[in-house]
Amino acid sequence: MARILYAVAGDGLGHATRAHSVGAGLLDRGHDVLFISSMRGTAYLREHFPDRVEDIFGLHIHYRQGQALAIRTVVDNAWAAARRLPGTLGLIRDIMRRYRPDLLITDFEAFTAHMAGLLGLRWISLDNQHLLTHCDVEQPPGYWRDYLSTYITIRFYYAGARRYLITSFIDAPVHYAPATLLPPVLRPAVYRQESTVGSYLVAYAGACGSINQVRAALETYRGMDIRAYGFGITGQQGQVVYKPTSEREFLADLAGCAGVIATAGHSLVGECLHFAKPMLLMPIAHQYEQIVNAYHVQKMGAGRHVERLEAETISDFTQGLDRHRHAMDQRTPADLGQVLDAIEAELP
Repeated sequence: MARILYAVAGDGLGHATRAHSVGAGLLDRGHDVLFISSMRGTAYLREHFPDRVEDIFGLHIHYRQGQALAIRTVVDNAWAAARRLPGTLGLIRDIMRRYRPDLLITDFEAFTAHMAGLLGLRWISLDNQHLLTHCDVEQPPGYWRDYLSTYITIRFYYAGARRYLITSFIDAPVHYAPATLLPPVLRPAVYRQESTVGSYLVAYAGACGSINQVRAALETYRGMDIRAYGFGITGQQGQVVYKPTSEREFLADLAGCAGVIATAGHSLVGECLHFAKPMLLMPIAHQYEQIVNAYHVQKMGAGRHVERLEAETISDFTQGLDRHRHAMDQRTPADLGQVLDAIEAELP
């Protein structure tokens, strides 16, 4: 049995849901796991591992009207770090000395990676972000500024991992030696759902565009019923039913829908591919990772990439649902066991 410290970026839930599956799998294999996270990541992981989560200060991205705000993000994080980082590093150091891990896994959490380097601990990276720096990914044309800023951020966020384990639905050659490309990891509840093809669409707002503009497109579209999540309201407007946040209901609706309208986050795209759900994707502006995801979903024929949602766009999308669905017949399935094997290969 190994003692594994698992650090998880807390901004958003994609990192935490991946850590949920991986951490549970490691525990099932007899290892001891302690999580470190922040913000929403801490809250989510404590729901599932109440006695195994330490809370620290974490960095976050600012959004406005569906755009990632680079300058605001840097300024706010720098101000917060000036006040809280010394205490956070001290807390991480104390946790590492007390827990004495055999291995640190970091899912895009930088402070633990830097402290592991200072203390001489064995550590690896497990995320999807390093696909953009460690693999030869086909880049969508016209986004070079977003690409450059994202590449620099990821490349210098942390460095020196014993190995970079990269989970992704995109198949790309690895061009950085200590890196391994692996299948996506899905949250445990996904595997308990059976996929069927219903007569409705699912819409998920996330941080997409102007909420009012997206709502207008959904409500003026005439066609299939829509079950909408993440809009901050509940009730019915015409054929659109706005539903409250519920993981159980969302996954049930996702597994049974005909297609999905959403932003292009890695976790949701992976779940859509698992259920073979055609996607109409609106990447968050300047979120290059999402732009790449949407580009490759469209390239593989599994959906469409748009920058602005209109009722006509939804109508066009629904006309091609069968074609998009069949394009996913050869998709790479999620494989948690392969990811767990790759982690255990890095244990001392």
